[in-house]
Amino acid sequence: MVRDRVDGPLGRARLAPVLLALFLLGVGAVVLYLGAEAAVRGAAGLATALGIPAFLVGALLFGIDLEGLGTAVAASARGATALAVGHIFGAVLFLFSAAFGAALLLGRRQVPSPSPVMVLAPAAPLIAASAALADRYVARLEGVLLVVLYAAYVTVVIREGRLDPTRTEEAEGDASRGTRPALAGLAVGGLLLVALGSAVLVTAALRLSTAVGLSHGFVGAAVLGILVSLDEVVLEVLPIRRGVPELATGNLFGTLAAFSSGVLGVAALVRPLLVDSAANLAVLGSAFLYALVATVFLVRGRAGPVLGIVVLTFYAAWLVMVSSI
Repeated sequence: MVRDRVDGPLGRARLAPVLLALFLLGVGAVVLYLGAEAAVRGAAGLATALGIPAFLVGALLFGIDLEGLGTAVAASARGATALAVGHIFGAVLFLFSAAFGAALLLGRRQVPSPSPVMVLAPAAPLIAASAALADRYVARLEGVLLVVLYAAYVTVVIREGRLDPTRTEEAEGDASRGTRPALAGLAVGGLLLVALGSAVLVTAALRLSTAVGLSHGFVGAAVLGILVSLDEVVLEVLPIRRGVPELATGNLFGTLAAFSSGVLGVAALVRPLLVDSAANLAVLGSAFLYALVATVFLVRGRAGPVLGIVVLTFYAAWLVMVSSI
């Protein structure tokens, strides 16, 4: 009987690695998310207490996405380079589709476009990443160039002056609830939790891909890309619903630039990257979604529920396509 085969010793032996991997994925995601929250709150409060402009905190922390960087670096260090690349662009896919799409559908009004410079600025890092990945290999020298390109992007953002330099109410509250040493400890402790959560996630993803026979690129794009980016849904939905859409669009385009240049470059510095077909499809999907969203913003000057439905539908179709590889 089928039930006997599943319930027998052999069936349980085959199921146990999958259950353990799923358990570790959940634990890693929780630890990583809590660590990222603590690091961001501590750093934001400390920046306010020290008088550091808030837009610098946004450019260096929210854009680079600590949990995403930690996961990509951990995967690269373990030799799972396709997993690293799949995660990097899977996170971008999730952000531009599930997170931004949900925000557009739940928003009370249409989202106005950022300035044309800020919409187009991420194109340079994305084009550079696509060129580096064209031969499915990213060398360390290419990683250096990508990191330099991200630094140039941050310079453009700062000069454009689109990031709000004023103190936010949340940062003021964080600063008022602790001393400078306490805030610094919160930031450092959060970063340590991020590193721990990233290591657990990578271990779980490798176990899962081996147990069920999925490619590393697919697990990185479809599993890690979602788990590590769940907080992006909140970062997109809440600002739009509360009438501050600039925060959401800043996170959207800033994360794209950071992942396609800074995070990819750092991962390549740790270990040269080899890319599989699933990870390559994640790169192509990210490029398509960025082009679509950027075109809508530049042509219409705003985005609404129709675009939200389109990007969510595209993401569902992409998941079906990549799962068959």
